[in-house]
Amino acid sequence: MRRRLYFVLPNIRSAQAMMNELLLDRIDENHIHFHAQNEQIIAQLPKAGAIEKSDVIYSALAGFVFGAIFGLLGGLLAYFVPWWFGEVALTVIPYCMVIGALACAAWAAAVATAAPGYQLRAHRQQLEQGNILMVASVPWQRLREIRQRLMLHHPEALYGGVWPAEHRLFP
Repeated sequence: MRRRLYFVLPNIRSAQAMMNELLLDRIDENHIHFHAQNEQIIAQLPKAGAIEKSDVIYSALAGFVFGAIFGLLGGLLAYFVPWWFGEVALTVIPYCMVIGALACAAWAAAVATAAPGYQLRAHRQQLEQGNILMVASVPWQRLREIRQRLMLHHPEALYGGVWPAEHRLFP
């Protein structure tokens, strides 16, 4: 399982230095992404895609659950109202659940790509000022080590948090 680290960087030199440091920490380039208001600034750095910029995965999961629930209700309606739908077998319920789950998951994911993600909205003001947002997906076992090293070696970078958040279940 991986966690996303968010850092706000003041310029392109700082972004390149942070990327080099993460590469030395054996974080693959596919797990490091940058986002800026002006995309031309970060031309040679890996740009953030739809998954990093929006809440596509969480929206798709929520759409899958709600679609399955609505499919269950639709299947029950089709089964218990034979005068409206005709005689249907009891197997219509799982079919409706699967179709509803897949359709709602696809719809929710498509809608989520149009809106900025939760974490991106938190850094909108800093991005409008010309800063660069770095999103690094790191293994959760090495999260504290990498975060402390980056904060120590790059004091100009503002730490923007981790997603999903760290929670301690027991003190």
